[in-house]
Amino acid sequence: MLFLTLVFTRYAAANVPGKAIYAFRIMDKFRMTPDEEAFYFLLNVLCKNGNIEEAEEFMLVNKKFFPLEVEGFNIILNGWCNICVDVFEAKRIWREMSKYCIDPDATTYTHMISCFSKVGNLFDSLRLYDGMKKRGWVPGIEVYNSLVYILTRENCFKEALKILDKMKETGLQRDSATYNSMIRPLCEAKKLEDARSLMAAMIEENVSPTIETYHAFLQGIVFEETFEVLDRMKIAGLGPTEDTFLLLLAKFFKLEQPENALKIWVEMKQYEVASNLTHYTVMVEGLARCGLLTKAREYYAEMRSNGYSDDPKIQKMLKVPVQDKNDKRKKLGGQFKRNQHVSHKKGSMVGRKSH
Repeated sequence: MLFLTLVFTRYAAANVPGKAIYAFRIMDKFRMTPDEEAFYFLLNVLCKNGNIEEAEEFMLVNKKFFPLEVEGFNIILNGWCNICVDVFEAKRIWREMSKYCIDPDATTYTHMISCFSKVGNLFDSLRLYDGMKKRGWVPGIEVYNSLVYILTRENCFKEALKILDKMKETGLQRDSATYNSMIRPLCEAKKLEDARSLMAAMIEENVSPTIETYHAFLQGIVFEETFEVLDRMKIAGLGPTEDTFLLLLAKFFKLEQPENALKIWVEMKQYEVASNLTHYTVMVEGLARCGLLTKAREYYAEMRSNGYSDDPKIQKMLKVPVQDKNDKRKKLGGQFKRNQHVSHKKGSMVGRKSH
């Protein structure tokens, strides 16, 4: 079974689901009878690698050998709800279950509520939550995490706090995922005071912030507060990582603040994070889109000198005659030398007021 597990996983990861399915069908040649465990394992592997349609077809084709059960549908549903997040397909699977007279269980409801919350559908999230309880299923922490997320996102923060209290009443331990589910939408909405209060409560309950917690704050705060958060991440042993700096570069280019993106680039070395191909790509494309073609060409040349291959898409961007905003930012090159260390603004991230 271990050998076939590796075969299924590798074929599915390589995006060749047909070969993974073929390996399942020839199990008997290896004196192994395909059983329900192997069947569900293959469904899981296919879905986790994005081959959800193939997994569903395989499940239905084999229903004579492996009767349709709620477990199989839940695997497919997890694919549409949590891997691809396609609410249309998730609803279709829900209807298919009814068509085959298969009743949803707690896992089914959990997946559906997760999907509805991810797409911002508060009404259906709450409707299914009520339906779940009426059918006698006990909501788990994943359901409550989905609910506090959608309630916070839809400006129902007080109701989300009530859900936190309900979790405590039912004996569920609130974890970092619970708090992050609220901190993230608060930071996206620039409601930083509420986010900081939640982080303080989180720490008070001995729930440690995660890298996702800090990333949420980095998305919401102003540039001047960025380095304080990065320092706190370093002290906590949570980075900053390559992804942290990708997040920041993308953020400041989206805000059309190339000068801040350049400062962030300088600081990567101070945090012992080496620039990779993705960093260079974001940097060069961002500078080019902001009209800083001269600066973009400098970084592209540096990228090539570090051994990375030419990128036809970027080359085309750098040749397009866009008005170079270096006329407006002539001091940009000298202002942010590569060996310059930007001073870090100190203070308390939790206690500081948002701007």
